[in-house]
Amino acid sequence: MYLVTAEEMRAFDATAIQEYGIPGIVLMENAGRTTFHIMKTRLGPDLQDLKVSVVAGPGNNGGDGYVIARYLINHGAEVETFLLSPRDKIQGDALINLKILEHMTSRIFHVTDSESMNVAARKWRESEVIVDAILGTGLNSEVRSPYRDAILEINSSQAIRVAVDLPSGLDADTGKILGCAVKADITATYGFKKVGMAVYPGIAYCGDIEVVDISIPLPAIEKNPPQAMLYSSPNAATYYGLRMNPEAHKGIFGHLLVIGGSPGKTGAPAMAAHAASRIGAGLVTVGVPAALNSILEVKLTEEMTAPLPESVPGFLGITALERLLDLAEGKRCVVLGPGLSTEYDIPEMVQRFLSSYTGWLVIDADGLNALSGRMDILKSTEAKVVLTPHPGEMARLTGKSPREVQEDRIGTARKFAVDFGVWVVLKGAGTITASPDGMIVINTTGNSWMASGGQGDVLSGILGGLLVQNIPPEEAIPFGVFLHGLAADSLLEKVGNSPMLATDLLQEIRILLGGKREE
Repeated sequence: MYLVTAEEMRAFDATAIQEYGIPGIVLMENAGRTTFHIMKTRLGPDLQDLKVSVVAGPGNNGGDGYVIARYLINHGAEVETFLLSPRDKIQGDALINLKILEHMTSRIFHVTDSESMNVAARKWRESEVIVDAILGTGLNSEVRSPYRDAILEINSSQAIRVAVDLPSGLDADTGKILGCAVKADITATYGFKKVGMAVYPGIAYCGDIEVVDISIPLPAIEKNPPQAMLYSSPNAATYYGLRMNPEAHKGIFGHLLVIGGSPGKTGAPAMAAHAASRIGAGLVTVGVPAALNSILEVKLTEEMTAPLPESVPGFLGITALERLLDLAEGKRCVVLGPGLSTEYDIPEMVQRFLSSYTGWLVIDADGLNALSGRMDILKSTEAKVVLTPHPGEMARLTGKSPREVQEDRIGTARKFAVDFGVWVVLKGAGTITASPDGMIVINTTGNSWMASGGQGDVLSGILGGLLVQNIPPEEAIPFGVFLHGLAADSLLEKVGNSPMLATDLLQEIRILLGGKREE
C-alpha cells in the first residue's frame, strides 16, 4: 500500500485538476460523499435524528466537512456546523459548498471568541458524532487557538470522532503531534494513507483508517508513484522460487560470514548465525576472537567458526584484518558487529574492512558504533551497505538526539540513506527501511515483547541470510524485517503476554516459512 506526504497528495490533486480536467469541486464531492457512506456503514443505516456536529476550518478540509454535512442532513441527521474561521476567509470550492449548505440549514454557527467557543463546546458534549474538518494535511506548525481550543474540547467529548483526511493537529509527513491533535475513532483519508498515519505517535490518533478513492487518475499515480509504502502483505515469490530448483545445492544459497564476539557477548554472533541458517543461507561461518572460539564451537552446530588473531585476548582488532578479508573473499554478504565491542583498535579494523570489502555488508550494533564520526567512509566504500540502527545508534550516526530521531524517523532514515548511498533499517515500532534512492517501506509487524536483548542480532542474521541468497535488496530487506516481526506476533498469539527471547523466534520463523502452524 502506497503512503503519501502532504506535498505528494497536493501534486496528485493538482495533476487531476490541471492535466485531466477534473474540477476540484468534483474531488471534494467524492471525498465528502464517500466519507458519509463510511459513516453510514459504521454508525448504522438509519441516521434519523442522529446528533452530529461538523467542525470546520477555513480550507478544503472544511469544504469536505460541508459536503458531509449536506449528505447527513439529506438522510435525516440533526446536523450543526461550526465555522472556526471568519466567513470571508473561506474561498473556492469550500465556499461553494458552504453556500449550498446555507441554503439547506440555518444551524450554522460562527465560533469567533471565547463565549461562542463555550457555547460550541456545550453543543459538542451533547453530540453523538463529531466530524473533525478543521485543519487537514496542510498544517506544519503548532496548533494555535481557536483551533487548539476546539481540538481540546472535541477530545473531551464522549462523541464518536470522525476525522476528515487526517486528524487535525497531526503532521501528515512525520506523525508528530503539533501541540495537540484530535483523537479520532475513524479517519477517512483521501487518495492514499498519509505517511504520518503509519508511524507513532500519529498512528495512535487515527483510530480505524478508511482510504477513500476520490478518483485520482491511475496514469497520474503511475507517472510519479509515491516514495513510501506500507509493508503488510509480503511477496516472497523470489525466496520460494530459489527453493523450487531441483538442482539446488548449498552453494546456490550463499556462504555468509558473521564477524563479532567479545568477552561476555558470544551469544550475539551465535544468534545472528542461527538466524541466517534458519532463513536459508547455504553456509554460515562465524569469525570470532581466537580466545572465544571454543565457546562458539559449543554454541554452534550447523555453522562453522573461524578463530581470528586478537589485538587483546578476547577482542578483535587490526591484527585480524588480513584474515578477515581472506575469509570475506568470494562471499556475497558479511554481517559485521554482533557482540563486537568498540574497545582498543576495533573501530579502525571496522573502518578498514569497510574500505576494502565489496559485497553486501550488514552492519549492526558495535559495527555501527565504530562508524560514529567517520561517516565519510560510507561514501567511498564499494561495499553495498545495510545499516540496522536502533534510535540511539541512529542518533550517534547523525549527531541528533534520540528524541529528534524519533520525532522524524522517516525523514532521518531517508536523508541518511540518500546522502550516504546506503540502506537504513531504523528499528522500532513500525521499523523503517530507507533505500539509497529515497524509497521508504514501513513495517507493520512486531510487538513490545520484542524489546529484549538479542533481537537485533537475530534481525541482522535474517537480513544477511536473505541477501547472501542473491535476493534483491528491495525484496530481501523489507521481507526480512516483516518476517522477524511476524514471528513475534505469531508467538504472542500462541502463548499470550509472556516474556519473549530472541531465540524463541527462530523456530517460529521455520513454521511461518513452511506455511504451517502448530496446533
